[in-house]
Amino acid sequence: MADGFYLDPSAEMRIVHRDITQQGYAVTNEWGIGLPEKCGWNLREEYFNSGQLRHDPGDYPKDRERARDVILYEWNNGKLTLEEYETIAIWDRSGIKGARIHKRIELLQDGQAKEVIQTFLSLVPESRRQSRGTFGVNLFRTHTDVVTKPHQDKEEFIILYVLGREGDGAESYLYADDGLGPGLPGNAEPILRRQLNAGDLMIFEDRRFKHGATHLTPPPGGRATRDVLVCTVDYPATYLE
Repeated sequence: MADGFYLDPSAEMRIVHRDITQQGYAVTNEWGIGLPEKCGWNLREEYFNSGQLRHDPGDYPKDRERARDVILYEWNNGKLTLEEYETIAIWDRSGIKGARIHKRIELLQDGQAKEVIQTFLSLVPESRRQSRGTFGVNLFRTHTDVVTKPHQDKEEFIILYVLGREGDGAESYLYADDGLGPGLPGNAEPILRRQLNAGDLMIFEDRRFKHGATHLTPPPGGRATRDVLVCTVDYPATYLE
């Protein structure tokens, strides 16, 4: 595996750990958790372009472009090591049966992207960390619908990191999981509804909430665009036996 990484928890990191433990989610930003200056801008410039992202047949929303990576990680006495996982395949997700393989970007080759992954894994409170697991990184560019409906990804934790947005809307929301199956009661009120701007992050425990985002609204005379990393701290059953 790659060289180990130690994180000295900042005051903001401790607040994130507390909020996740007490309420199941936390909202923060890139500078608060110690990511480098212009980190999100740099990632957007490097990866959110036609050379790196693509739209795959059958993927939805129909105007979404994407790429993906999956990282194998291991915690050992507070030390984190990372390596590329053998596959990025997704099975039976978003109403699409079978395996899907989107374009892969090996993010560990990029020092700043690697630092983001290390820091994001450290957002999980120590008492909740798996000793070994996989971490999915999905690069999404959307122009109209961000998602089709409130949903769950069936993983342990979800992290949203907004790199940029042109236009309005795209308010991220969390609803308490009512246990009633698909959909939400007509009188349901969100636990959280917030427009995330460039540099903002949200982490939440997937099983406790249904999540999504509202429709993007284009700027006058322009086209709406939202670039985001959607990362998953996976359950062992997703990839590991």
